[in-house]
Parts: sequence; structure tokens; C-alpha cells
Amino acid sequence: MMPPIHRRAAIRLFLLGAVPLTTAIFLPGCTPPPVAEPPVTLEQVAKLSYGPAVEQFQEPAGVKVTLSAARLDAEWVVLRASYAPTEEGYHLYSKDMPKEGIDGTGRPTRLEIAGGAIQVGTLLADREPHDLKQYDQVLPVYPEGPVTLYRLVRAKPGGDIATSLTYMACSSELCNAPVENAPLSIQAP
Repeated sequence: MMPPIHRRAAIRLFLLGAVPLTTAIFLPGCTPPPVAEPPVTLEQVAKLSYGPAVEQFQEPAGVKVTLSAARLDAEWVVLRASYAPTEEGYHLYSKDMPKEGIDGTGRPTRLEIAGGAIQVGTLLADREPHDLKQYDQVLPVYPEGPVTLYRLVRAKPGGDIATSLTYMACSSELCNAPVENAPLSIQAP
């Protein structure tokens, strides 16, 4: 670590304009500024041209997940994960539900980055959740059927992006086993 006197001198040089910002960022004890996310809408990311998909299906969960990626620009990639229950009458829980569910009931539908990219911004969903009263609780769920999530990340072209998937499908009668932090990787376009 840089002695306090040197750190103060480096800050003064930066403030006086004698040292470029990039030099100041890499001094010991300094942190880089937060990454600014480009403004995107659900309509914009849905219209992108997505590359080859990878799939995951876990029998007891009853959900097929299809993951694909599209380049937004030279720096940004959009990941698209479609979660489709394999049986009629099943719904998935909202992405905004707590990680452990509500009083242990349900699991959120999530797409998180585990490595190979920097996760930035809000997770977007192509469907709006509604409240379902079940087991004396109000649970935020998507309408029956598939839901697609979009995640904006910073990734190098051709690099592997490791994701972590969480979801749970239920019907009005029963729930399938939850899937928590299941790995699925895809190559950045």
C-alpha cells in the first residue's frame, strides 16, 4: 500500500490535472468508477439477433431453459434465458421474489453471472408478474407458461460466460423441485 503522503500527493496531482484519470484509478487504494450501463429497453433487447443457444433440462424441475447471447455493441452483451415449464398449467415465480422464497415457498426465476463477464443493471422480464394467493400467502408469479429474462453484461468477444440459474415451477396442485444456482455457460458473441 502506498504511504499516506504519496496517496495525498497523487490525489493533488490528479485534481490539478497533472495526472490523467487512468493513472489515478490504478494507484493503490483507489477504486475504479462504477460501470455506466447503456440505456436499453425490453423492446430493444428482444429484437437483437441472438446466436446459437445452449439448453438445460432437469427432470424433477420440469423446466427447459434455453440460453443465448447477442452483442449490443463492442462492449456490451445481452444474455437471453427462456424458462419454459414442460407441462401445461405451470407457472414460474417472479424474478423479484426473495432468494429463499416467501416463508420458504417458491424460488425466484433468476439469471446471474458466475464468471467471465461483469453483471450490470436490472434483470428484464418479457412478462409481468401477478399476485397469486396460495397456502395463505400472496406470491408474485408469472402467468402460466414460459418467461424470458434478459441480462446486460460486459464481456470480451469469444469469452466464456458462466451463468447461475435459479427457478421453480408450480401448478395450482403441486410444485416441482426448485433449481438453485445451476451452472450453464455460453460463449460471448
